[in-house]
Amino acid sequence: MNKSNRGVREDDCEIYLELVSVVQEMCDLVDAVVVEGVHDKEALKGMGITKDIVTFSSGFSFVDFVDYLRRRHKRIVILTDFDRAGKRFNKKLSAGLERAGIKVEWRYRKEIGRILGIRGLKCIESINSFRNKVFALQELNHRI
Repeated sequence: MNKSNRGVREDDCEIYLELVSVVQEMCDLVDAVVVEGVHDKEALKGMGITKDIVTFSSGFSFVDFVDYLRRRHKRIVILTDFDRAGKRFNKKLSAGLERAGIKVEWRYRKEIGRILGIRGLKCIESINSFRNKVFALQELNHRI
């Protein structure tokens, strides 16, 4: 991460509000969100997501995981991290879900990735620290 991405920027509030807007729109459309881990799940719950947030656990085979999702959901967004491993898993899972007849909403992954990328963030769990910085900036601005 470069130095410009470490601190708080003036446009962080706007960037965060854009993220919130995309996430709210996404929640209106999808049945579930797939993430990599518990911290990702917590970050999305912290943004107010009330839809089913599903993590891929080692207790499932890939085929069983796809079948589990197929039996419960019709429209899914996959929010794996935006690193090489996350992109690879997203591609594999998307293909499996689409073969199973589940609609994968790509647009939201792309938009959320773009917004996080503005701040150099590649992990869904980083939304927590970004939100905390924005709230701290707002608190500071209210004191001034």
